[in-house]
Amino acid sequence: MFFILGELFFNYGPIAFALSGFLLAGYVYSKKQKQEVLVCPMNGSCDEVVNSQYSKFLGIPVEIMGMLYYALVILLYSYININYLTVSDGFKFFVTGITVGAFIFSCYLVFIQAFILKKWCTWCLFSAGFSTMIFITAIAGADFDLVLLLTEYKGVIVIFHALAAAIGVGSATITDIFFFKFLKDYKISEGERTTMDTLSGVIWVALGVLVITGVGLFIPNSDELLQNSKFIVKVVGVLVLIINGMLLNLIISPKLMEISFGEDKLETKEELRFMRRLALALGGVSISSWYMVFIMGSIRKIPISTSEGLGMYGALLVLVIIFSQVFDKVMIAKRKKEMGANS
Repeated sequence: MFFILGELFFNYGPIAFALSGFLLAGYVYSKKQKQEVLVCPMNGSCDEVVNSQYSKFLGIPVEIMGMLYYALVILLYSYININYLTVSDGFKFFVTGITVGAFIFSCYLVFIQAFILKKWCTWCLFSAGFSTMIFITAIAGADFDLVLLLTEYKGVIVIFHALAAAIGVGSATITDIFFFKFLKDYKISEGERTTMDTLSGVIWVALGVLVITGVGLFIPNSDELLQNSKFIVKVVGVLVLIINGMLLNLIISPKLMEISFGEDKLETKEELRFMRRLALALGGVSISSWYMVFIMGSIRKIPISTSEGLGMYGALLVLVIIFSQVFDKVMIAKRKKEMGANS
């Protein structure tokens, strides 16, 4: 009896949770369309959260992304249950992978509420709960051999892993190019910040895919990869990217428009001076780490020990941080010169 109930739960649980999530996301969407206040059932700050700058990802409202995801889960798991005997393990593996990605994205949104906005949306937490339950039921109910499928689809995983690294490098490079272009007036405007936020979203997606595919490559070859020095250096680089990205989102992003990147009479707070220097340093760490990860994943025949790789990476970060602080001083000197010429 319990076996049958458990099987029903794992087979149809994703559909039930996805239906609940779809209705919830649809409710939030309708409230925003009607421009009505979204009231929290548990004295939260729902309306402020769903209308914040983080309510869109890559320019798409999060509630619409949620509706599309939940609808997709309903369709895919309905198809799997109807055609259970004929559906391939590869298709089930692909669907499970989608739930993993959605779960990670939900964690990201909860992180935004907890540490950046520092405000909670009860409806958003319910949605994250539905996404988590879909993930749990999908993983627990999976009846395929994970290691076998990861080995079988290694070529595809490698392609997506390399593509994520390339997109990350490209986006980080473009972000820095735009950033320095925006600094011509020593300020980041609202429109420029929107551009930076969009590029940041692309980088986070690339980093997420890089991590997920990296885990997919690691599981069937863990013993071999743990002995690979370039893999270890690459993992350290990815961890640095994650921590660096969190610092940028937590500390820099909320104050980006307040910071003057060329000290003038409007900037008297020592805190903002520190933010300016930190922004430049973290930006340098980001792009250098992306290039290091890309290079470590690309070179095959060049021998390098773990200590050598970590030493070179550490030296690169130190140089980049020093350069960022020198650049800050040069920019301030240039700004003061311009102000002197105009006075």
